[in-house]
Amino acid sequence: MTNINKNSVLEIERGIPRPSNIKSGWALLVSKMSEGDSVVVKNFTELNKMRSALSRAGWGSSAMELEDQTFRVWKVKKRFHKAQQKKQ
Repeated sequence: MTNINKNSVLEIERGIPRPSNIKSGWALLVSKMSEGDSVVVKNFTELNKMRSALSRAGWGSSAMELEDQTFRVWKVKKRFHKAQQKKQ
């Protein structure tokens, strides 16, 4: 168990909104990219993180594995399935 310094004054505060402008490194990278730009990521884990960040930002992705087992990921327009197009 962690000991709290007896001289520290810790006050619990509720109802304070979290800043909405905080972005993860992946989201920040996506926001700086233009459509058609690409980046190289080191491994499959980073590929998934990049694709998730693109998807959360409303973009699609295209990726390919390179000879050195890294991946190139492109920022592209999101494509919809036929079923989703009918709903719009």
